[in-house]
Amino acid sequence: MALLHGPGVREKREFYRQQRIAAAYDQQRFGSPSGAWVNQREIRQVIDLIAGARRVLDLGCGTGRLSRSLAEQGCNVIMLDASDAMLARAVPAVGAPAVLADAFALPFAAASFDAVVALRVVFHFAEVDVLIRSVAPLLRPGGRFVFDTYRWTPRAWFAVGRQSWGGKVFIHAPATIERAADAAGLQVVERRACFLFSPYLYRLLPLTLVHLLDQLEPRVPASARSRVFWALERPEE
Repeated sequence: MALLHGPGVREKREFYRQQRIAAAYDQQRFGSPSGAWVNQREIRQVIDLIAGARRVLDLGCGTGRLSRSLAEQGCNVIMLDASDAMLARAVPAVGAPAVLADAFALPFAAASFDAVVALRVVFHFAEVDVLIRSVAPLLRPGGRFVFDTYRWTPRAWFAVGRQSWGGKVFIHAPATIERAADAAGLQVVERRACFLFSPYLYRLLPLTLVHLLDQLEPRVPASARSRVFWALERPEE
């Protein structure tokens, strides 16, 4: 599959290939106590949704924050990113095999993985259907593609702090994900709505307030929450 050059794709690739962005990534997003809470919550969601998978591809692994936790859970992880600056940080931090490649041109044989995970990746691309088609053949029967999308966020309308955070992100309606999964031969087996607003704002709040928001969240309709974590599964043959 050829590299994708849709809205904002080239800009995002170039942004995350910068050394300064890779160097600041974890501290900028997860360096505060509330940011660390967000990090752990995101990772727990992914680990829960991969349902005990052992051979896992961390697609868009960044600095390796998710790969490290997956390896600690006993997963056989392969890290993949299009940014050599990110991989230069992930490899020594995790020690797992790493591949420099693009999410839309994945260099693996069919049925290579029990799970493919993409944390904070999908909402950077408008063409979610193309990404799901790219991943689907890599899954073994019963294998899962786990990722997260935005239901709403101000960053879909304004590229706030473009030099530090990159360009805008994209909102993907649940119906869009469901259609793309069906077209790729996958089934939506679970989706979890979470966060009352963007985690980019949670990291700025006192941890006590974050805990209060966490307690409030179950009382808010799922349709009003900001993020959705998805698990798409290849049916058993």
